[in-house]
Amino acid sequence: MEKIKRVGVTGIFGSGKSTVTSIFKKYGIEVISCDEIVHFLLEKENIKKKLIKIFGKEIVKDGKIDRKKISDIIFKNKLKKKELENLIHPLVFKEIDKKIKRDIDKIKKKGIIIVEIPLLFETKSEKKFDFILVVSASPEIIKERLKEKFSSKEVELRWRNQIPLIYKEKNANFVIDNSGTISQTEKIVKEIIKKIISQ
Repeated sequence: MEKIKRVGVTGIFGSGKSTVTSIFKKYGIEVISCDEIVHFLLEKENIKKKLIKIFGKEIVKDGKIDRKKISDIIFKNKLKKKELENLIHPLVFKEIDKKIKRDIDKIKKKGIIIVEIPLLFETKSEKKFDFILVVSASPEIIKERLKEKFSSKEVELRWRNQIPLIYKEKNANFVIDNSGTISQTEKIVKEIIKKIISQ
């Protein structure tokens, strides 16, 4: 069996990474979501204790870690953001490796593993992947899609806390413009799958 190709899927907040990864799943390719891993880690008691130490008890709501509360704090406090990253990011990568080992037989069927990782460039994780795929969309379309959950200001605040999309696009192996319909995006994903398999 040839080496499994690791593909990091990233973008900016709201660009449609989950839409793209759901298309990969449709074609039988295994997907690991870093957001799901973070959810899992935040349920662990030892992690909860460490987070309370960093952020205080106000981040706990009904016995669970309130992710929104943490987001609000780290968008305004760079030091706390760094502390959070130092705690969570190494654990996320450990979990990715565990999942790949556990699901290796399923992954081998296509020879590709997709890792949906919003902060790929921010965590300087480029070398962990064979290919980097950036999901892109126009700011206007993203704001329109998110308007029921987030105000324009909230979206922009999140963008300001991420590396700009233009940098990510320049440093990607593939860019998917997700501004159009799902079927248009699917067409691009199919082409990319072919390219990855052939390399």
